[in-house]
Amino acid sequence: TPTGDRGHVDWYVKEVRASRELLYAACSRLGLACWRSDANFVLVRVGDAPGVRAALAARGVHVRDRSSAPGCDGCVRITAGWVADTEACVAALGEVLCAGRR
Repeated sequence: TPTGDRGHVDWYVKEVRASRELLYAACSRLGLACWRSDANFVLVRVGDAPGVRAALAARGVHVRDRSSAPGCDGCVRITAGWVADTEACVAALGEVLCAGRR
């Protein structure tokens, strides 16, 4: 690595992998379609992508609305990084979606 900190890089790669698994499990539990990848993000079909993005942002969680990209209607891009951040994202996503289903 440029900084020579291989231990940090290995740790971060493990965090990203664990975060992706948390996101996949949350999507399964919440009944959301998602696309598996080896990248540091997961594409998730949430329905009202602009509304979900705004509701998550109001809770301090930032995702990218990808609904204008070809084939991505209703999708957001959720970064898989630090596990603690992903846990907060999953909790907020559950709140937003459950509130919308009432």
